[in-house]
Amino acid sequence: MSGHPVRVSRRLILGSLAGGMAAVLLAACSNPAPANSPTARATPAAAANPTPTAPMVIQAPTPAPAQANPTTVATAQPTTAAATTAPTQATAATSANVKRGGLLRTAVQGDWATMDAPLAQVGWTDEDLVYDYLTKVVRNPSTGVFEVQPSLAESWQIADSTTIIFKLRQGVKFHDGSDFNAGVAKWNIERMMTNPKSTAKSEVASIKSVDTVDDYTLKLNLKSPSPAIFVNLSSDAFGVGAMESQEHWQKVGDSGVARQPVGTGPFQFVEWKPSDHILYKNSGMYWKKGVDGKPLPYLDQVQVNFQPDWTVTVEGLRTGNIDLMGGISGKDVPSVKNNPNLVYVEAPWQATTYGMVFNARPGAKFAGDKMLKVRQAVFYAIDRDAIAKAIGLGLGAASYYHLVPGQLGYSDAVDKYTYQPDKAKQLLKESGVTLPLEITVDYISRPEDIQNAQIYKEMLAKVGINLTLRPQDRLAWVSRTQHGEFELGTFQSGTFVDPDTTVSFRFATNGPGNYAGWSNPQLDKLVQQGRSTYDTKERQGIYEQINKIVFDDAYYGFIWRRSGNFGFTKALKNFETPWSGYFMNSTELWLDK
Repeated sequence: MSGHPVRVSRRLILGSLAGGMAAVLLAACSNPAPANSPTARATPAAAANPTPTAPMVIQAPTPAPAQANPTTVATAQPTTAAATTAPTQATAATSANVKRGGLLRTAVQGDWATMDAPLAQVGWTDEDLVYDYLTKVVRNPSTGVFEVQPSLAESWQIADSTTIIFKLRQGVKFHDGSDFNAGVAKWNIERMMTNPKSTAKSEVASIKSVDTVDDYTLKLNLKSPSPAIFVNLSSDAFGVGAMESQEHWQKVGDSGVARQPVGTGPFQFVEWKPSDHILYKNSGMYWKKGVDGKPLPYLDQVQVNFQPDWTVTVEGLRTGNIDLMGGISGKDVPSVKNNPNLVYVEAPWQATTYGMVFNARPGAKFAGDKMLKVRQAVFYAIDRDAIAKAIGLGLGAASYYHLVPGQLGYSDAVDKYTYQPDKAKQLLKESGVTLPLEITVDYISRPEDIQNAQIYKEMLAKVGINLTLRPQDRLAWVSRTQHGEFELGTFQSGTFVDPDTTVSFRFATNGPGNYAGWSNPQLDKLVQQGRSTYDTKERQGIYEQINKIVFDDAYYGFIWRRSGNFGFTKALKNFETPWSGYFMNSTELWLDK
């Protein structure tokens, strides 16, 4: 029985995720309604004989026009889908025109802290090279639609709204030669649920227990309906759901896995030189075959270089020292577009958002209700439109919430911090602080972060706040924020498939991205409610309430966002823009040189 892909429209983000997941987990319990029957829908009671999942529509973000109604939510219509999508460039190619071999070179701005995916504080770009996941989010190049498709799980069935049965792919080996099976998958998921250092707990919070029905059948018993579970088990939920070798872990433990990952992915880890590069090689044992009938990938090696200065990476792309990069700044776009040896593509669903965060831990300088008006003053003193234009250069837009226009849960009607310098001055006066007020801001020494911090300093000076700039490398910044050793920080974040991933990661009390150390019991309760219902309207209202709480407590302020993009050499073939990261379709990439 084949698994059915879950369709993800690229026009907006998750406008109908909940309705679609209702179709996945509820309507899929009986035969899908005909396409011309918009009201037919099965209920869990009809699930005596579980059937495969029906496709769901998730929607992806694009820059919202000024006149657009950001609260509009499209309606997902479940349809029947084949297990495979329309042919990609790779499957449409012939063995005659695909070349094997070669080294693909790319770069990342963030240094690696660990390669143990469920224990990583943040995701890392190259995880899809070495690891596989039960599911995957893939863009169909023929339709422009993203689909949640089978991967290590060949198919899944819905026994009822809280029971999911996965049929796992057989014959898959880890790079150490050990077998992938239901027992290993169960161990991985339980490790995500129970390891004290796990940052995957939010993604698997809906799972009550995991059973192995047989060697290649896995059953998830959910605490409640979970509209995000299929996405959470893909690499597009921070990559935390990676399937790692249990046998390797038993030999080396957490510390060993952190330095030498062993997965079932297309590439095998070779070496890691901290703050320099990671090298991967073709594993030679991948389960998927290419158009020539041989195991994928086509490439021999992939080298991922650490380069915090993106202007250096752009220059490397232009000179041929880098084959692929993402996140090109607006000022560099024309030089990439006009280069006859390069290809430029935009990926608006990969929006990067820039924000500010106050330390909310007890005893912190700006924590508590007494300093609320100071925090509010800071956020009212920032001209978001001006920053988006100055730094975004055509790719930027003002941002007021962590959720973005078109995403399920977004509403422009929720209170937001707009540019009101006079109001900022009044709030500072009411707070009773002595002016000028001294605040130290911590940020990662990357070009756009540096520019942001410098502009914040200029704007805050106009209302009586002296900002002391404290740049540092990424690992030092992460350590400082995790330990609460800061007053005010800046950060950047991606756009995620499901709003639960966004809000639970950033705002939940134990969220791994809750840099503030903020705890709001009402918000935690809403996070649980949002991940436990398939009703679109109800989820929309829940995430609006969460946005309002974020506004009220004023520990997080969102400033602007930049649309995603990629540049790559024309010699790189079959590149398809993924939902996140670079390498979702790394198996089909090849170099024509």
